[in-house]
Amino acid sequence: MALRGLSATQAAVVQLSVPVIAGFGGVVFVSEQISLRLILSAILTLGGILMVILGRVNKNAKGHPN
Repeated sequence: MALRGLSATQAAVVQLSVPVIAGFGGVVFVSEQISLRLILSAILTLGGILMVILGRVNKNAKGHPN
């Protein structure tokens, strides 16, 4: 249901957020320590995902085909 509004590329990129979710799930549910490595890797991963999604939005807004 959530994938209906996304292109194949966007859906593939959003799936890359799964390790970030799992990492923070470990912090919440298993009392893992929040480390600098976890924070930096989450920022870099989510930042890359954001760049791809915004890049596709900007490309579509300029009239380029998918």
